[in-house]
Amino acid sequence: MPAAMNHSSATDADRAAQARVLCERNLWPEVLAFAQSWQAEKPAVAKAFFYQGVALAALGRHTDAETAYYHALALEENDFKTWNNLAALLFDALDQPAEGAKCLARALQIEPQNKFGWANLASMNGQLNRHADALACAERALALDPQFVEAQLHRARAAQQLGKTEIVRAASEALAQLPPEKFQRTR
Repeated sequence: MPAAMNHSSATDADRAAQARVLCERNLWPEVLAFAQSWQAEKPAVAKAFFYQGVALAALGRHTDAETAYYHALALEENDFKTWNNLAALLFDALDQPAEGAKCLARALQIEPQNKFGWANLASMNGQLNRHADALACAERALALDPQFVEAQLHRARAAQQLGKTEIVRAASEALAQLPPEKFQRTR
């Protein structure tokens, strides 16, 4: 297990890499201690707060995670991952789904080529009964990857709710044409 030590000679990129390794191993208390130590030494580094947010969310300390993510964004407002994680936290854990959707929309302003982000925003909008928005987001994801199964499914659900049977049929036909390996989860 990598030690969560504070090395003043380590670069921020080295520290982010170490934090990622700890995250991949689900060592959440160690991630938190490491990120807090990093932040104490270098309080102007957004990634230190980001990894605190990741760890706090994984430990079920959702309000603290939200605060950490907002601190990270105050230092680096154009970080897709921070907006994305904050969106998921607000939507799923803090019962603020509309705010979560706004955060994901903000993330997609930063990284508009992220097909997973568009599919996730389609899902969020669908759950918020914003079916026209869900359809538009699913179509954005499909413009990036026409064989993206999740986007086709979100497209079909939104179209069904809107009574657009021709789109439901087109999505079903597109799904039927996809090779079986496209139906395996990739994330």
